[in-house]
Order: sequence, then C-alpha cells, then structure tokens
Amino acid sequence: MKHALLFAIFAVSTLVCLAQMPAVQSNSTRHRVSTSFSPSDLMVQPAEKAEEHNQGGVTFKRVTTLELRSNYHYWPFGVWSNDMFQYEAKSNTLNIARNRALVDAQNMVTGTEVGVLRSVNNGVAWTFDRLTSTPDIFVYPTIGWINPDEGTDASKFPVMIYGASFVRSNGLAFGGFTMWNRTSGAPYQVSLSDYPAPGNGYAMNEGKLYSDNSSGSVVCAGTLNPSGSAAYGAYGMWNFNLVVDDFGQTPTIPAAWGLDKFRPSDDPTRSFNAPVLIDGDATGTLYAAFNNFSALNVDARSVQVSKSTDAGTTWGSFNEMPSNLLEQFALAHGGDIGFQYGQSPYRGGDFLVSGPEEYSFFYALATGFESVTTPGNIDSVVAVHIVEASYKNGSWSLAAVAELQTLDLSMTSIEDSIATAIGAPAVSITENGRGFEIQAARTVDGSTLILKYVDINTVRAKNEFPAVRVFTQQTNGSYSESDPITSMWDTDMFIVTRPRASAEWGASKNVTDDTDMAFRTYMPKTVASATDIPLLRVIGTNGGSISSLLPKPIYQTVYNGGASVDYANTSVTSVEDEKTYAFRFGTVAPNPVTSTAEVSFTLDRSATVGIEVYDMLGSQLSSIPTQTMSAGIHGVNVDATAFAAGTYNVALVVDGVRIMKPFVVVR
Repeated sequence: MKHALLFAIFAVSTLVCLAQMPAVQSNSTRHRVSTSFSPSDLMVQPAEKAEEHNQGGVTFKRVTTLELRSNYHYWPFGVWSNDMFQYEAKSNTLNIARNRALVDAQNMVTGTEVGVLRSVNNGVAWTFDRLTSTPDIFVYPTIGWINPDEGTDASKFPVMIYGASFVRSNGLAFGGFTMWNRTSGAPYQVSLSDYPAPGNGYAMNEGKLYSDNSSGSVVCAGTLNPSGSAAYGAYGMWNFNLVVDDFGQTPTIPAAWGLDKFRPSDDPTRSFNAPVLIDGDATGTLYAAFNNFSALNVDARSVQVSKSTDAGTTWGSFNEMPSNLLEQFALAHGGDIGFQYGQSPYRGGDFLVSGPEEYSFFYALATGFESVTTPGNIDSVVAVHIVEASYKNGSWSLAAVAELQTLDLSMTSIEDSIATAIGAPAVSITENGRGFEIQAARTVDGSTLILKYVDINTVRAKNEFPAVRVFTQQTNGSYSESDPITSMWDTDMFIVTRPRASAEWGASKNVTDDTDMAFRTYMPKTVASATDIPLLRVIGTNGGSISSLLPKPIYQTVYNGGASVDYANTSVTSVEDEKTYAFRFGTVAPNPVTSTAEVSFTLDRSATVGIEVYDMLGSQLSSIPTQTMSAGIHGVNVDATAFAAGTYNVALVVDGVRIMKPFVVVR
C-alpha cells in the first residue's frame, strides 16, 4: 500500500476548522443546477480528433467529443453523474447516457438528440441508439433501464434517460427535470413539473438512480431544490415503473428521511447534509444511505441506512453505524480521533448493496491527534483513508480500503468575462466537485467488490508551467485575484478489490499511470469480472480560444469548456501496485516526535539513499545528503527540534524513487 503524502490544497488551519466545527454547506450558486444559458454556454465547442493515450497503464480511446461545454452534458458536482455509464450483463453491452446537441449550418444549437451510446464489443466501436429528438436543450443525462425478461438485445430494453430540460417554446427557460422513456411503444416524455411537488416549496432535482428488475421500476433519490422559505438539505425520491409506464411513487419526501431526523441548521439556506445514495438487492428491497449528523448524535458524522420493502412507498428508520468505530479506527491508524473534513451536499462517497442486509458505504476519513490544551480541536492530521463502513450479519465494521496521498483534488473553470477584460486566460480553481471520484462496483456473479478512486501521483515530479492567473469567487458573487498557479501534481485512477467472502482489501493499483490528468472518471455499478473493468473519463480539451493557451494539467481539468469522452478497459491483475522497488519503507519512530525520530527501511541491494522532510504545503524543509548504502536494514535519524508542532512528511529517496510517510511533531 502506498504511503500518504498529505499535500494540502488548502491550509491545515482550514482543515481543522472543517473537521471540528463542521460548517453547514450553502446551496451556492456555483454548485446549483443552472436555470439559464449564457451565449458562451451555447457556443459549439471545437471538434477533437480521435486519439489514443497509453503511457504506462490502460489505453484510452476516444468515444466522442461533446458539442457544448461539458458541464451541460455531465454535471461536475456530486454523485449524480455516476449513473451516466452502465454495463448490462445479459446483453454484454456498455451504455453511456448521451445528449447530442443538434447544430445548424450557422453553428447554432437547434435542439437535442437524446439516447444511448452503446458498445457490443467492449468499447471497440460505439453506436448511438436515439430515443428521441427534441427542440429543447436536454442536459445532464443519466440512464436507468430494466431487463426483467433477461433479454440479450439492449436496444429492446425499457429505458429511461433522466435530466434537465430548457424549453425552446419558452425562450429556453428552465423547465425542471424530466425523463425520456422508451418502453413497448414510442418514446415519451414525463416532466416532473407536471406532477405535485414532493413537499411545500420543494422540487425534485438531480438524484441517484437505481434500476430494480424485480418491480420493473427506476427509483430516484436526491437532495431537493428549495424555494421561498423552504429549508435546504431535504431529501426526496420517486419511483417510475417502466412496465406499466406510470409512477409507482410520485415525488415525495419520505417521513423517515425528514429534516427532523438530522442535525438542524440555524440558516435555512445551509445544511450539514451530504448526498443520499441508493441501491438494492435481488429480492427487491431498496436501501437509501446517508452520511450525516443524525438528530440522535449531532456531534459525529456517521452512516445511516433506511430500508424499503415496497418499492419506495414506505421507508424504515435508520440503521446507524456506531460513532465509536471512528475512534477505534483512529487508534488503529496512528491517531486518537477520526473525522470527515470538507464534506458537502455535492461530493460524496458511494454505496453498494451486496445482498439482503449486507451493504457498504465508502468515503474519505481523516485521522489525527486531538489537542491536549483545547479538547475538541485537532492538533495535527496523520493520514487520510478511503474507508468501508460495512453492515453484515447484524453488525457494523469500519475498515481501511486505501490510503490517500492528498487532502483534496482540484478542478478548473474558465472565467470568460474576466479573461476578456484582462486579455489573458483567467481561471478559478476549486475542490473537485466529485471529491476523490469514489465509485464502488460488484462483479456480475457477486463474488467481488471493486473500488475506483482518483489520487495524485507523487512518484512523478510535480508539473511546472508558466503562471496562470487565478480568480476566486467571493460570497457576494464578485471575484478577487488570488496567487497564480504554477504547478500541479499528476493524478491517476486507482483500483482496489476484495472478495465478498473476505474482509481484507487487496493492494491499491494505479491503472492509468500516465501524464494525462485523471478527471471526471467513471466506472459502472456492475462489471463483468474483477479483471474486466470498464473505465470512462470526460477530460478537458484545448481546442477553445482560452483553453488552447492553458497548460495541459489545467485545460484537462476544466469542467466548463470543451471535453472528450474516452474509454478504456483494464485487467487489474496485470497492473502493479507500485514499481518493483528494491526497498521497503519501515517506520518513523517515535511518532509523534518531540526532538529526533528514526526513519527505518530495508534495502534488497546496494543503493543511493537520501532523506527529505516536507511541510503540509509541499515545501522542503530539510534533507540528509545522499549516500550509498549496502543491502540490509537501516535507520537514519531526522532532527525535528526546529520544527513547530504539526504534521510533516518524511521522504525516503532510493535511487531517485521517492516514497513518503507522515509524522507528527508535538510541543
């Protein structure tokens, strides 16, 4: 398992504030579903040539280029867009929800073709299965379908494409969320605005989809869009049956999910609540998972699961993970407190049901040391893990899945008006709207669980490039200029698996290992096998007038510019965890340290060895000159007497290969 380089994108002081004083998250303009188009939004993006990318891992092949800015195809915030890419086992097909913009000879957008990009040969070729053509602009498509008869022709399955619509006949005004369905007859549209609201002042918005073959339904659950005095953070759901072509449950707020079940906020425009996730088992039982502060335990964010045995008509009370598991996890991983930082209503983890009363919730969890002088505050962060909160045989457990090397990932938006005003590229850098892009999957036979995530790659040197001007949006909507960005770590996609019959996760494997940025990556909820995993990415391209002037790590992480959809398939067993290093990093002891710590390691052969120490912002503070050492067990002392209290990283550099471990200085 790789050791963490906790390279903070934001300052540690901010992390501490978010960890111990969990600020409520606002329904911010940037993260809110857009209700109108600007001229730039409707600007057709340059086409990109088909190409292949394969430098160290899987080979990505171009599937398609998106016609509009990519955030109007696939939403860049939260867990919702995970449902745009699906695998169907009986037909052995890969399926991508697609909203193809129709463009006239004057390059004006005249409407949308709604359908499914499908491959019957594992991504070698793709065809567009069109459900309908509409003069409206239909965006943010996700896909659900049923196959109760176990057919093998995916084009015959009852299918739903769910998204948002901007109505042509009303001047492209926002028409709310809608579904396009194709069952036994002609495709038809169901607009949620034509049905009663789920609650007073609420409307269904984006949401997670679950397709239930046992009932013939597609179920949607998500955070509701409030208006007027309605409080933000409420949840709703609906169930549409594709066999009878009607709602099994119209949009509603289940009583078991009510706002009174969670920690309240003093401000109705802000909420502590994270996304709701939904899945089901083969018997037709539905499970909705939350990662919130419950009303019964307002001091610890934990996992709650609600169950329905009647296709979502009624829901049971929460089965909540005991919060003492967080402390136990921290003690087992070099700290005394476990906490989630920067949780928001948009990004989240993932939820997977393996069988009746057997499920797992995956999310990022930090561990650290609680302040001795100020109880309740964090002195330092030791590590960040992706963890599995699992429920099986009537009991909860919390286990590490993978250790992360950063506190957060970033993404980029182009600021058109500022760029025009200053005559140079202008961007905003924000936290990745999907966090670490955590997604969980199960194999068709149910024997294996798979987790996909994105992390930085510290084996390669940091990308350095000419300064790009950065602007930050203030709370009043205005922008101020920040420090320019001049460097960025490469990011890669990682896969880790475990047998369902085992509690142990295998080693995390870098399956991309290239110089492209891993951004907006997707994996289906079900895959053929642990050695046959489809992967997708929606990566920024540099064909635009502004993006063409940006360095590659920046334009590839732009979410409101041109983008391509690329596909790859990987055999996980053929990709190694790290390089085949001829050394092993042992321990940093003592840890925490007050003066001197010993770094222990083992060399399998003679090598040149150096030691470096970095702070949490990635600045090198000290180093021990390189020297040649023989094979065997070694220990090198690191003097920490000049370091202030806090968390640092020590790097072991062997023949130019660098691996890092965190250590804590206390005063």
